[in-house]
Amino acid sequence: MMKFCCSIVIILCTLDVSHCGILSGKCQSSNGTCGQRGYSCDATFGERWKQYGSCCNKRPCCKLAPCVSETCPAGFRLLPSQVTSTNCYLRGGSKTNWVNARSICAGTPGAYLWRPNTEQEAVAVTSEFNPGFVWTGANDLDQDGLYIFDTENSSFDFNALPFGSGSRSSNSCLRLDFQNNKWNWWSHNCHNYDLAYICEYPRRVCP
Repeated sequence: MMKFCCSIVIILCTLDVSHCGILSGKCQSSNGTCGQRGYSCDATFGERWKQYGSCCNKRPCCKLAPCVSETCPAGFRLLPSQVTSTNCYLRGGSKTNWVNARSICAGTPGAYLWRPNTEQEAVAVTSEFNPGFVWTGANDLDQDGLYIFDTENSSFDFNALPFGSGSRSSNSCLRLDFQNNKWNWWSHNCHNYDLAYICEYPRRVCP
């Protein structure tokens, strides 16, 4: 039985000799490398390393994020205060479904559908753009019951929300809103709801 299990691992995974890990096919095809189990990619390799899926032994698949300008792309702007976030933001035009919003944001290299990390950031962004109900990048498109943020495949856990409260259903895409003096995360159908959206662009200083 042990030989059979090992054979499966060898077939589906490739040994990452340089970092003593086992690459998944997805990680290998994206030229990633295995990180340390239980640690983020940037904690292991440095600030610009991001997670793109997982290796076969549940270690993160890590890649060096592309170098981008420290200035905002056309149409994007900084928040009035840089205390909560130094990233650039753009409110989209017409309301649209999650799939379209994601595609529009990705049209600017390096940008993605908003990832609200803290309540302070959410307050600053919504105060600046007043989007009302707004899409976030969190989703469960593969419908395995696990939500991730679209930008780097990091997890979103309804049992450990970054802030506010949540209502989970069988739908795959998440919106955020502020009602009755509290933040709410709601799951919606990715195709049938038209909501406001915000694109986010992380500023990085090129070496």
